Amino acid sequence: MKKTSVVLIAFVLLTFCAFALFLNAQEKKEEPKQIAGTLVDLACYAKAGYLTNDHGDMKNCGTMCASGGLPVALVDVDKNVHFLAVPAPGYAEYVGQEVRLTGNHGKHADAFIPTKLEVKKDGEWVEKKLPRTMM
Repeated sequence: MKKTSVVLIAFVLLTFCAFALFLNAQEKKEEPKQIAGTLVDLACYAKAGYLTNDHGDMKNCGTMCASGGLPVALVDVDKNVHFLAVPAPGYAEYVGQEVRLTGNHGKHADAFIPTKLEVKKDGEWVEKKLPRTMM
């Protein structure tokens, strides 16, 4: 009888500890990060390195590409390319502009998921409404 009680108490304590560790792990959320740089349409940047909205003789090419659904990315000052998990048409008007995004990197894919969008205007960061996503 004593042995059964000791085993039962040990089992309950171990289960409780495991559950507490599980809850603690769930609560540790990744802190949001900020990235800043030029918003580009990924197709034209990958092909020709365009950091502006106008690509050669094509005025507003970046906006047109993003409006059509081609992916957008952020290129920082060190030329690191941050793939964005966003609906490109919602960001089309900002292609070629300096933007700052707050959010997190994906856990299962190399993509940045923004929760805040700011655009530099006249040397100041101006927060913009984040385009709608399905997430």
